[in-house]
Amino acid sequence: MSAIRVIHPNPDVKRGVEYWEGVPSTVDGVLGGFGHVSRADSLGSRSFLLKILPRLSSIPPASYNCSPEEWLEERLERRGGKGKSRTRALDCGAGVGRVSEHSLLPIVDEVHLVEPVEKFLLEAKKLSTQWAPLTTPPSSSPFRARKAAHFHCSTLQDMDPSIPYSSCKGKGKQIEPTLSVSDEEASDEVEEGEGRAAGSKEEPLKFDVVWCQWCLQHLSDKDLIAFLHRSKAALKDEGDEKGLIVVKENVCKEEEDGSEHVWYDDEDHSITRSTKAYERVFKEAGMEIVRCDVQQGLPEELFTVKIFKSLRTIDRFSGVGYWISIPRMFNHAKTRVAVRSISVRKMLRRD
Repeated sequence: MSAIRVIHPNPDVKRGVEYWEGVPSTVDGVLGGFGHVSRADSLGSRSFLLKILPRLSSIPPASYNCSPEEWLEERLERRGGKGKSRTRALDCGAGVGRVSEHSLLPIVDEVHLVEPVEKFLLEAKKLSTQWAPLTTPPSSSPFRARKAAHFHCSTLQDMDPSIPYSSCKGKGKQIEPTLSVSDEEASDEVEEGEGRAAGSKEEPLKFDVVWCQWCLQHLSDKDLIAFLHRSKAALKDEGDEKGLIVVKENVCKEEEDGSEHVWYDDEDHSITRSTKAYERVFKEAGMEIVRCDVQQGLPEELFTVKIFKSLRTIDRFSGVGYWISIPRMFNHAKTRVAVRSISVRKMLRRD
């Protein structure tokens, strides 16, 4: 006997994008007046990412018996030498680039930002010239690599992570990537198979991390499952270089009978899924949650932030990721925080 499928509301993507087009293009704007939580959020993201992908760290593990200099030389050799761009992240729903600047670029060589609101993406491009990871020359970077930020204007529904330039073509103004400052140690000439030149638009791509934060509320179950499948296909899966998907999202309470719940937001036309609703979607995408932690350092008036190490594929792929749930805070089932938005009205406890 087959299970009865619960019918949930779907987000209105077009109206959701229109809503965000009316939000100021600032960190405080996209975080709804809670810009001060960004530091704690970014620290938690970086810490957890390095826990689950220690190969991205520029610091040798405690178990390493030789000197840090020897460890670094070994890592540089494995990366193909100085100046090689080897590690890559996709920042989904990137807004003005807050996550790219503070959570991803400090760790990886190259970040691709995808964002449907063009004015946010243009602001990210403008700000990127002042981001610390991009104002650091290769000679001062741990792996001596020149870093880059790429910008793609598109919804996740229309974007294929493997071919970001091709799949996002014609969906907004074409924005050139921002490269980190150069010095005499940098080189854009990279041998085939040994990394790639900074700012290269060559496709297809393989990612170490696909990072989804405060954006999946604007995808229906069908669209989210399809995007997760495309993302899995774009992850690295060679040797010890296994990519992962990160989902950092808000959840609402389950129904009173314990079944999954999805709530529709009339303001930004998004949906909020409960934990069980996300678990079902992940399972249908061939993934499972394997760990849960808690984000520390957020204001007391906000709900607990749970960190789930998840998205390990059940079938052929062995990558591991995690997702973070922030219970939505509003006077209806204590729910509400939409894509990149944490407004004062919506984040305060309503006990």
